[in-house]
Amino acid sequence: MFRAILFDVIGTTVKETDPETINRCFKKAFDDHKVTADISLLKKNRGRDKKIIIENILQQSNLPVNLIDIIYTSFKINIINNIHNFSENDGAVEIFSYLKEKKIKTGIGTGLERDIFDAICHHLAWKPSGFDYIGISNEIGRSRPYPDMIIDMMRKLNITDPSLILKVGDTIADIQEGKNAKVFTAALLSGTQDSDDLLKEKPDYVLTSLAGIKEIIEEGK
Repeated sequence: MFRAILFDVIGTTVKETDPETINRCFKKAFDDHKVTADISLLKKNRGRDKKIIIENILQQSNLPVNLIDIIYTSFKINIINNIHNFSENDGAVEIFSYLKEKKIKTGIGTGLERDIFDAICHHLAWKPSGFDYIGISNEIGRSRPYPDMIIDMMRKLNITDPSLILKVGDTIADIQEGKNAKVFTAALLSGTQDSDDLLKEKPDYVLTSLAGIKEIIEEGK
C-alpha cells in the first residue's frame, strides 16, 4: 500500500468553475504589457512554474525576459480578482478523509507561489494544517517536471522507497515529475490538458475522477 500521495492543485484537487480562468488570467497579464501570448502555448505548459511559462513565451516571441516579473505580478493580481472562479474538485475532501482513515499521508503541491495558494485555501475554507505536506515549487528548487518536490516530500515524511509514493495530477508535467522521481503516477483525465496527450506519458493509473483513488488503494492491499 502507498504511504503517501502527492496531489496537484489546480485541475486536480481544485477546479476552475470557468475552465479558462488560469489561461485568461495569463493572457490578460500579457495583454496588460502589450505582449501577444499564444493560448496554445499556455495550455501546453500547464503544470509548470508560472514564471518559467512566462519566460518561455517571451523567449519564443523574441521579447526581453526582464518583463517576467511585471507580467507575473499582473498574473497574480488577475488570479486574486478571479478567486471566485475556483472551487473544490468533486470528491477531493472525501478522498482526503479516506486517506487519513487509511493512515496514508496526504501531500499537495503547486506551481503557484505561497500567497496565491494560501488565498485559494482561504477561499475554499481549507486548513493548510490538514495536509501532511505542502510543496510550493519556487520555495523548493526546480519546478515540474523535475522531481524536486517529490524528493522534498519523501525527505520530510521520512519515506525512502519511491515505490510507496503516488503522484496524482492532470498535466503532462505532473506525470513526468512522478516518473523522474521513480514513483507511481496517476493521470486525472478531467483536468486541464488533453486526455490523449496525458495517456502518451503512460501513467501507471488513469482516473476519470478522484474517487478512483479508492480503487487503487483497495487493489494495493
